[in-house]
Amino acid sequence: MVDCYDQLESCCDFAEAWPSNLFRSKCFRHTSQSYRKRIAEVQERLFDPNPEYALVEFLEAFHGEHGFHSTKCSSLVDLKRHLRINRKDPICRHVFFEAEHSRAPLDCSKEMFVFSMSFLQVMAPFVDLLLGFGQSQNRKEFHYTSFRHENYLVASKVQNFEIPRLGRSGLEIKLCYNLWSVESSVGNNSAGSFRQTALYHSFDLRSGRSLWVNISVNAEMKNRITDAASSYEELTTEALVDIQGSFSASLTTHLVAFEWCSENWRQYITKLETTLRAIINKVQRAPVGKMESTLALDTKNLLKALKAPISSSQIVESNLVTSPDLVNPGSPASPFNSTRTFTRRSTLKSAVINPLNTRASTNLTATSMQSFPGSPVRRETFSPILGCPPESSTEKKGRRIHHDQDPFDMLKDISLEKLQELNGIGADLHTAGLVMKLDSDVLRDVMRHYQSLVEAEEFPANLKACRPVLAEFSRRAMSIVRALEMEQTRIATLMLLFHDGRGLFEHVLQFRNLEQSKLFNATANISQQRMEEFTEQMHKSTLNMESVTESMHVIAQKTEKDTSSMHVITIVTLLFLPGTFVAVRLGLPTLIAHAFTTLLTYSQTFFGSGLFQWDEANPEMSFPIWKGEFFKLFAKICFPLMGATITIWCFVSYLPFWRECLRACWNRLRACWNRKKLADEEQGTTAMGVAERELKLK
Repeated sequence: MVDCYDQLESCCDFAEAWPSNLFRSKCFRHTSQSYRKRIAEVQERLFDPNPEYALVEFLEAFHGEHGFHSTKCSSLVDLKRHLRINRKDPICRHVFFEAEHSRAPLDCSKEMFVFSMSFLQVMAPFVDLLLGFGQSQNRKEFHYTSFRHENYLVASKVQNFEIPRLGRSGLEIKLCYNLWSVESSVGNNSAGSFRQTALYHSFDLRSGRSLWVNISVNAEMKNRITDAASSYEELTTEALVDIQGSFSASLTTHLVAFEWCSENWRQYITKLETTLRAIINKVQRAPVGKMESTLALDTKNLLKALKAPISSSQIVESNLVTSPDLVNPGSPASPFNSTRTFTRRSTLKSAVINPLNTRASTNLTATSMQSFPGSPVRRETFSPILGCPPESSTEKKGRRIHHDQDPFDMLKDISLEKLQELNGIGADLHTAGLVMKLDSDVLRDVMRHYQSLVEAEEFPANLKACRPVLAEFSRRAMSIVRALEMEQTRIATLMLLFHDGRGLFEHVLQFRNLEQSKLFNATANISQQRMEEFTEQMHKSTLNMESVTESMHVIAQKTEKDTSSMHVITIVTLLFLPGTFVAVRLGLPTLIAHAFTTLLTYSQTFFGSGLFQWDEANPEMSFPIWKGEFFKLFAKICFPLMGATITIWCFVSYLPFWRECLRACWNRLRACWNRKKLADEEQGTTAMGVAERELKLK
């Protein structure tokens, strides 16, 4: 025979290989190897490597001692010291692994966990339940629940796995499963949060020793089991004196987990139902009919407006309003000279757009809009278009107040945000129904498992006497299953209400979007109409601008010719002004009589008529005598004066040019002076440096 304790020690020495290091397992070797690889792949997500938060708690009861004892191991050394103590296993042992919250890793290292699993010989399928925990950013896999078991009931086949040193007979049953429940969220507006717990249980059929390994995301299950172990009669140490009491305590411990998974569902679903009905009631009470009647159009009156003719006065009045050329009635683009007409299309646009109260967004005045048939301006005149009968002044006043309200305000609570909230409620209901169904299946599997054990031939006879206890366990478990099924039926009813409400919600949203699309189309028609008018006005303005440009071009050409003529006149004047000034000596402002003719002839000029003289002795000569000396005298005085005048005119005309030239020359001179000054300073500095060096050398 092989000493199984040595095998257990060898298994613990290679704890990193769990679950492939188990010396007894019903899993195939390749399955165990696969479990080992999966743990290695996700160990950073599953376990917290920080030793500060490492904690494994034990709740144990030993033979001959009163009550349960709690032990906390915060390191691998403490864990090994506690498990390898030189004594037999406790009659009942609970091992608790916890996490800070549902999306956090377990508060222990991988080494501590696999060593515990190796020493306790936890079966390999428990890895499937372990992988549901750990750090994750996504929602947990609510669809996954599992029940697995391994039974070793044949006494002749377990003698090689007995460990008398620890009180393990090798004849045992093993099972594991996980359950989901809903727990109220403190400080959160949500109805609750889903939590899971994974349980592993082994029961020695000879010694009655039971082992429980619990993995939870908080301390709820630990607190429940600790409280039940100290207060519930069937779980106290006094009830564990024999194997029948231990078996009954094991069944009762299952019921603790069963009751946990069935609690809070009623409150959770009630909160969801309250929120669901609040949203659906708003949708059902939405004044869709009132909004539809408010936005409805009378097609009969629209067709009348389409067929109605337009008089010339209406055309002129509309042109008076829309044309920008009213400031110049005689212009070519003026409405008095235009042949502009309105088509039926524009009449239809005005009949459709005006009931939507878009008068403020157009350039039409109230007078021009009232002139069109079927295009009311005031709220009181909406009745022909909206299909409402004529009303009295009091009724008009009341209905005017009603129409002043935005019809879309009636559906302000029907929003996409509410639709998202509604879909979230539907998803929560579906998840809750799925979780409860899976929990019910696990509970049934556990009940069927124990019933099949009691009915098996290999099952010990002394434990078959616990049939009444098993029957009571089955009744209590079935009551929990029926409670879950009742809540599932309630969820199915709420899902029908949810689908109907969502359909109505979507129809209302579709109706609102359709009405808004109508308004957008009307706005687009307004914009198109205004753009057409604007384009037409721009075309007229372009034509006018072309004509003005042509006129300005003609004026520019004439101005250029006049400027050239003025330059010629100016130059000629400058040429003749000095000669005239020299030639004319005296001028009288007024010539009163012909008596002064002789005086003017001989006293008006400097030179008189000395350039050409007639010989008085020869009165018959044909041409006067030219006096060149007199012309030389005139040229010496006139031509220099003429040159000086033209020079002064050129200097004054080009004065800015000369100013710039003088400034440029001055800048050049100053730059030269600065360069010369710098050169002198450098030479002086060099001379001083040479003198200093000579002094130093001396």
